[in-house]
Amino acid sequence: MSDAKQEILSIKRDSNNIDGQILNFLKTDPISPGSTLADAVMVTLKAHWLPLVLYSMGVRGEKLRLPTIWALHQLEAQARLIRRICGIDT
Repeated sequence: MSDAKQEILSIKRDSNNIDGQILNFLKTDPISPGSTLADAVMVTLKAHWLPLVLYSMGVRGEKLRLPTIWALHQLEAQARLIRRICGIDT
């Protein structure tokens, strides 16, 4: 078994400010049953950055198209959810 290099991210925020509240929300109200805070953070990061990371790595064509469609779908769904919950009509 080979030891894969791992990236480690640790985020600590005061639980009394908005950043801490966001982390607490994601920890206590996960995106889907069985998901963790790390899962929620990674889905969010991928939705925002995956297409640009792939593009910067030289990925083009169909290999870029499908992840881009996925990311756009995630972002559009989140925008619809925010509008619906917060009562914003646009």
